Amino acid sequence: MYCEIPEFTEPFKDALYDYVGFKRSIGHDYGKPILYRLREIDLFFKANGVTKPEITEDMFARWSKKRGEESNVNRRRRVGALIELSKFLASRDYENIYIGSLSGLPLVSRFVPYIFSRAEIDAIFGVLHKRIQDNPKNAEAATFSMMLCLYYGCGLRKTEAQKLTIGDFNSSVGSIKIMDSKNHASRLVLISDSIKQQLCDFCSRYRVGCGDESYLFANDDGTRFQDSKIYRNYSQTLTAAGIIPRESGKLPRIHDLRHTFCVHTLETMVQKGFDLYISLPLLVAYLGHKCIFETEYYLRLVDENFTSVTDASKRYSPSLYPEVGDICEE
Repeated sequence: MYCEIPEFTEPFKDALYDYVGFKRSIGHDYGKPILYRLREIDLFFKANGVTKPEITEDMFARWSKKRGEESNVNRRRRVGALIELSKFLASRDYENIYIGSLSGLPLVSRFVPYIFSRAEIDAIFGVLHKRIQDNPKNAEAATFSMMLCLYYGCGLRKTEAQKLTIGDFNSSVGSIKIMDSKNHASRLVLISDSIKQQLCDFCSRYRVGCGDESYLFANDDGTRFQDSKIYRNYSQTLTAAGIIPRESGKLPRIHDLRHTFCVHTLETMVQKGFDLYISLPLLVAYLGHKCIFETEYYLRLVDENFTSVTDASKRYSPSLYPEVGDICEE
């Protein structure tokens, strides 16, 4: 299901609606990220006094200018979005359309995801356990705690957990269905016995009487558990657990739990003697990736304690683990 197209304004209103329709007609998702980018382009041109659907070299240069602390990757994506729109407009015979290029724009990002240590993970869940123990009726804390179990224990993306319904959880088999996730892919995720029991306890305490179509993680009014509550609880929990901000001044991201799940899972597989020729493709499928290269991106080692994984991975693929500080795409 495609997400709703935002309201575009003149002078690019008709062109942008036509552009999105064309892209979707040839199989592109064109979901929220690119739609918001197009809306940003729309408002940028309007704010700069453009009164007809044209893209001049001067306007391209203004749009392409680096913004403050903007990352190289985000800048390339932003400029690339305008280039693709320009190509479409030119193909539709719009006049005065300048088609720029990404030449000269840095290709790489030096961003390195954060891998939580097992001690940090223990501290995080220790904080959550105490919070619930001190106030068992705090449904918000219990909901966030259960979601964090899935983020770290199953490597789910943030929105994958938010979109889960009660019917997606199979308590008999011990699995959850991830429907229409990134790139409209769906998958079945098997969960550990401990997470299965926690989910059963959570449902029996906080989701009694709710139908299968109800959100598994919900606000008091039954709507999907909102981002603001996730981020607020996450920040408070990390601070209470003694997790300090990174050099950027920001705490590790929620998505870093997915990175951590990958690294910890592979470490466990190696310790148990699993063959990486078998275990890594299994991890690829479990995460919902389309190919092994997508999974390799998540595997970042930041501690010498993972030497056993590094040694084993070199026998599988010499370039599987980039060194910390290596340049990588985000």
